[in-house]
Amino acid sequence: MFHIIIALRYLKGRKKFFFTFSNMLSLLGIVIGVFSLLVVSSVMNGFDSDMRDRVIGSKAEIKIHKEDYSPISNYNELIENISTNEKVVGAAPVCDIELMIQKEKNLSSTLCYGIDLDKQKNVTELLNKIVVGIPDKKALGNDGIIIGMDLSLTLSATVGEYIQLTSPIGTQPSPFGLLPKSKKLKVVGIYISGMPEYDRINTYISLKNSQYFLGYEDEVTQIEVKSVDSSHSARLADEIQDKIGSEYIVEDWSEFEANLFNAIKMEKVVMFFVLALMIIIASFNMSGNFVKLVTEKRVEIGVLKSMGASGKDVVKIFINIGVIIGLLGTLTGLLLAVILLYAQMKFQFIVIPVQGFPLQWLPVEMRLLDFILVPVITIAISLLTTLYPAGRTVKIDSMKIIRN
Repeated sequence: MFHIIIALRYLKGRKKFFFTFSNMLSLLGIVIGVFSLLVVSSVMNGFDSDMRDRVIGSKAEIKIHKEDYSPISNYNELIENISTNEKVVGAAPVCDIELMIQKEKNLSSTLCYGIDLDKQKNVTELLNKIVVGIPDKKALGNDGIIIGMDLSLTLSATVGEYIQLTSPIGTQPSPFGLLPKSKKLKVVGIYISGMPEYDRINTYISLKNSQYFLGYEDEVTQIEVKSVDSSHSARLADEIQDKIGSEYIVEDWSEFEANLFNAIKMEKVVMFFVLALMIIIASFNMSGNFVKLVTEKRVEIGVLKSMGASGKDVVKIFINIGVIIGLLGTLTGLLLAVILLYAQMKFQFIVIPVQGFPLQWLPVEMRLLDFILVPVITIAISLLTTLYPAGRTVKIDSMKIIRN
């Protein structure tokens, strides 16, 4: 017990309630480091989750296609087989094809998805993202098309107007040779996905019309699947892969958008190490402060040793100083981070003042692992920081100090 009492006395110096100025600087360094690390990690988690939800809402969680990318003819049987898994919420057939889209003189390229709208609504959030028009399966089947808001502005096309879809490759036989397939479709819906790059290029037509452009009969290019929990979709993808065999490739959202999510993950890792340097710098400051403290307290340390305190007792005193600063700084930084992050989640008072940006306020997601890992690392660094100054106390000769 006396180790802690003396440690607190050394921390406070001549003051009765607060730490000395140098000890307060060490404490503030730990507080700022922990606070910054937890806040930035939680914001990065928020962006990661929001991006994942937007991608999944537009492109589904899991995609299944043939190993050689050939068309799938037995897709209904495959969907029934997949749906027997209790973790599967829905599955839908899809045909994807790159086409040219045109309205009068306005021309653009598009990645066109042929879908069964009734099945697709169980897989993606397409219908929930439509802001103009109320499309249904019948309207889409009667040569209808759903386009993104950005593409709508590029083409100057709105609901009720007609656009032309054209295959860039000639596949339609005619007396004049192979001609590109072309079809006139009516815009029945306009969506905003929150991902501008998707809104500029992705369009949706009926399964029948996409099969016409691809030259398929009753075949599709892929099957899209939605799971009960998107965070465990990789595990479900492995289960489906084992069930349907190696003839098919099953990919979850982290694989078919690997570049995007790997970039976010790398940014988070780099940011974590950069901010962790703040804690390391604070620990160097704390170590220098303790070396100075050992020098200042040489006489008192000598007196303690002459009164029977062993070298281990003196080492424990300085280790307690480091632990107290580390614990107090970590808990303070943790508390401040939780208050700020919870307030942002509740009141969303930090907004993003960027016009056209998909998010209007700063997203936040607090993950338990971050709030365990950061405090543990900080306290460990604080403890290691005290070992060198505490070790110097062993070399202090009490008899020499008393004689002097």
